[in-house]
Amino acid sequence: MVNGKGNGKEPEAERALPPYIPFKTVTNFLQKLKDTVIPPRIDSSLLRSYPGSVARQLKASLKYMGLIDDAGNTTEGLTNLVQAYGTPQWKDELRDFIPIVYLPVIGDLDTDKATLGQLHQKFRDQGVADGQMLQKCVTFYLSALREAGLTVSPHFTERAPRRADRKPRSKKPESNPNGGDEEEVETPPQSNTIKFSFPVPDKPSATIILPADLATDDWAMIDSMIRAYVQRREKAK
Repeated sequence: MVNGKGNGKEPEAERALPPYIPFKTVTNFLQKLKDTVIPPRIDSSLLRSYPGSVARQLKASLKYMGLIDDAGNTTEGLTNLVQAYGTPQWKDELRDFIPIVYLPVIGDLDTDKATLGQLHQKFRDQGVADGQMLQKCVTFYLSALREAGLTVSPHFTERAPRRADRKPRSKKPESNPNGGDEEEVETPPQSNTIKFSFPVPDKPSATIILPADLATDDWAMIDSMIRAYVQRREKAK
């Protein structure tokens, strides 16, 4: 397969960053071209449906992977990926393509056994700064490998430990309108239910969660139970 990537003579100072957009953005673009036609050039008019920053990142990603040249002209590599996308040949095509694209980044790293730290260092060596940019670049690469059906080191999936200075967000207790120390915890409505909230004069608003398929007889029963509860509360005062 020809991926159209550069000849390796790119100056070190002008070295582009590996793709850092969601991998799904690229595959969606491939699907768009498959549903229409592959143009001879990828320009701003073709990417006008994307937000400005996404369009720029997508074009930069296509260029890094050798799918377009410096002028935006499409390459044989793009044609091969578009034709294979959505077919049984897709994984095979991607399996040949991704290792070639990332060879300058990964080098001889054993991606079946390496640690996440070793993988991160490979991307740092390409000028990728720590933080979100590093995470996005690595995520794109790993997503591409998994899409191709290639195995990766189990250490790549380890989650970073939570920061010690980040305290869990606590929910502020709500005051109980009936008095006492009992806390009211709001429970999310279950499926097939409807949540009604309405004001009560001189009192806190009321909220009732009812089944979506409530019948007239059901409502009569609920109405009688609420009336009985209110009457009992009034007698207790």
